Amino acid sequence: MSDHTWRTGFTRWIEQQARDNGVVDRDIPEALLWCWSTTARTTGLDPEDIVDIARCTGASLNDVVAAYQRDHHEWTADQAVFDQPDLADLDAHLDAVARGWPSP
Repeated sequence: MSDHTWRTGFTRWIEQQARDNGVVDRDIPEALLWCWSTTARTTGLDPEDIVDIARCTGASLNDVVAAYQRDHHEWTADQAVFDQPDLADLDAHLDAVARGWPSP
């Protein structure tokens, strides 16, 4: 799979699980990864998606749910920073992202 800037923590987890479990990355279509990552952050994954991701990665259903929820919670927390009127928090967040570090 090619490296795209739209990758989320959940998408990277899917790719890593596939590699760790011997699934060839090209077996998971790029469009499907994008759909899963977008759905995970907007409307949430449905049970069929969770089963499909588990099948494609060799991960357990519980591991898929945990990874998806972890990424969603992190993303929600990041989004809350942007809702803050205090630009110092936003500035600190952007500085951390630019350095490739987690936000303070």
